[in-house]
Amino acid sequence: MFVKKDNQVSVECHTKDSPECPQHGEFCETEDDAQEWVEDECWIFSGEGWICPDCNTHFMRNLANVRRDMEQDKNKDDDDDEPEVDLVVGIPTVL
Repeated sequence: MFVKKDNQVSVECHTKDSPECPQHGEFCETEDDAQEWVEDECWIFSGEGWICPDCNTHFMRNLANVRRDMEQDKNKDDDDDEPEVDLVVGIPTVL
């Protein structure tokens, strides 16, 4: 969760999915300062680590695309006897 370099500490982005991902936050003197920096920069704590705003935006864009594609498929196949897919349940986490 933390990256250390030259006696300084930075919080690492947990997902690193976005092409614009900075990979880590600003380097600070202590872990507490580094964590405070990511909180001030609106990084999101996922329970497993911190996610930078760029990766969060990337994930949300992809989520919207998946939902749109699923809705189009559903409308195209309205005559099917398949049960509806709940979009809130079962979305895998990005690792």
